[in-house]
Amino acid sequence: MAAKHTPAYLKETNNSLIWTRSCEKETAKPVEGKVKGEIPQWLCGRLTRNGPGKTGFGDTQFNHLFDMSALIHQFNIYDGRVTYQSRFIQSDTYKKNLRANRIIVMEFGTGAYPDPCKTLFQRFMTFFTPLSKREMTDNCLVSVCHFGDELYAMTETNVMRRIDPETLETTKLDDYLMAVNTATAHPHIDPDGTIYNMASSHASKEGPHYCIVKFPPPAVVNGKKKSSLDQASVNYFIFVEQPFLLNLKKFLVNVVTGNSFLAAMEWHGKHKTKFHVVRRDTGEILSTKYASDAFLTFHHTNAYEEDGHLVVDLCAIKSGNVISQFLLKNLSKPDYTVSPEDLPVHRRYVLPLRTEGSRTDTNLVTLKDTKCTARKLKDGTIFLEGQVISPNVIDLPRINYKYNGKPYTFTYGVEVNPLGAQFSRLVKINVRTGETQLWHEESKLVSEPVFVAAPNATREEEGVVLTTLLDSNNPTFVALLVLDPTSWKEVARVEFKAQGKVTQTFHGQFAATGDSVHLF
Repeated sequence: MAAKHTPAYLKETNNSLIWTRSCEKETAKPVEGKVKGEIPQWLCGRLTRNGPGKTGFGDTQFNHLFDMSALIHQFNIYDGRVTYQSRFIQSDTYKKNLRANRIIVMEFGTGAYPDPCKTLFQRFMTFFTPLSKREMTDNCLVSVCHFGDELYAMTETNVMRRIDPETLETTKLDDYLMAVNTATAHPHIDPDGTIYNMASSHASKEGPHYCIVKFPPPAVVNGKKKSSLDQASVNYFIFVEQPFLLNLKKFLVNVVTGNSFLAAMEWHGKHKTKFHVVRRDTGEILSTKYASDAFLTFHHTNAYEEDGHLVVDLCAIKSGNVISQFLLKNLSKPDYTVSPEDLPVHRRYVLPLRTEGSRTDTNLVTLKDTKCTARKLKDGTIFLEGQVISPNVIDLPRINYKYNGKPYTFTYGVEVNPLGAQFSRLVKINVRTGETQLWHEESKLVSEPVFVAAPNATREEEGVVLTTLLDSNNPTFVALLVLDPTSWKEVARVEFKAQGKVTQTFHGQFAATGDSVHLF
């Protein structure tokens, strides 16, 4: 039941159940929207977003929010006008499920129903198929990223789906690398277009390990164009290791029995979260070991070096039980409430780089204006205590990406409503002071805010923030909202009536017209 003294704005969206919407009709051809306010003349390009779009096939239903069939949404902005369109990703998984009229490919939280086209013997023989070649989902529903002029949909596996940026048609399936088994849907992009992404491998001869996949910018070699994916290579980098584990033994059994990935995930809250640091220029792994009390994070905000310290900002969650909060059986309950421990807050950790000869009773963090601490334990580990920058709940953090890897001041995100885990308000946090600003509109749900810098901008806040609005009472309504980052007030909005129900999204990317490199 809903908690007592619940703020009125939270109650407004209590019965919206937007996460469990299922789109049965795409808006395949662009429709033009009604503009209110004035869109900046310099804002020209497309905002492409990705997220869950279909709750099941036939009489079978997905169990988890991360399993639903991927639906791409796109807003094209030109000359003060905007169009909207949406298309399902035509993945092999989607087509197989559609053809069988049931779920026959295992997802993160949904086991596979028996494929009616396979005999019992054929299903049994999959046990003897190498893991890398088994039928894995290519339902890329988490994010999108431009690799040069090519647009790809991404998820947490080692495959991506190429999307035509004009029509949103699915054109190609690409493997990252056979050397990795999983990769995140949250890559980072250098100003020259080089892309880095975190990956893992558990099937190589070296044994299980982490790695970074590097995609150089597109190039012409011997007169032939080579895309970023053609030039992909594996490198070592920097990452946070959390005590949320995939039990490989359970996973292998689940592949045979038809259970899901989620059934093989384990949260070890008594263990520590580890921070691994690798020098980017040389690949040298720092011998210093950093650790903190256990926390879970899906999304990092920014990280940078300052006066001999690494500053790491992220959205931290106390408990690993948050994964089960996104089961559709929970999200379909009008009075479903998320535990406070499962809500993320913006937390900072500071890692001192010079720790040799330090005492065990000394705070090694010497940066000003931070409450973060780092103390050496008897075994030599540097134990970190973080600082909550703002007590306000925030997730899906974005920044002016031109400040990625540099000292910065502002982050923008969504507030997660504990009633139904809906995105109720937009959040802006000054990470230096903790000052927090909120934006909200009755009966509307927001999405991840995307910062777009103005041409030749000289200030961090110089630009606009783009987000989308859904209506809890009108399932075919969608709007593009344009906010002023400084005042945190609406500049313009464009409203659309879609052909079918509009679903919520996770992540997106803006591609400015004329740019050769598209940042986050």
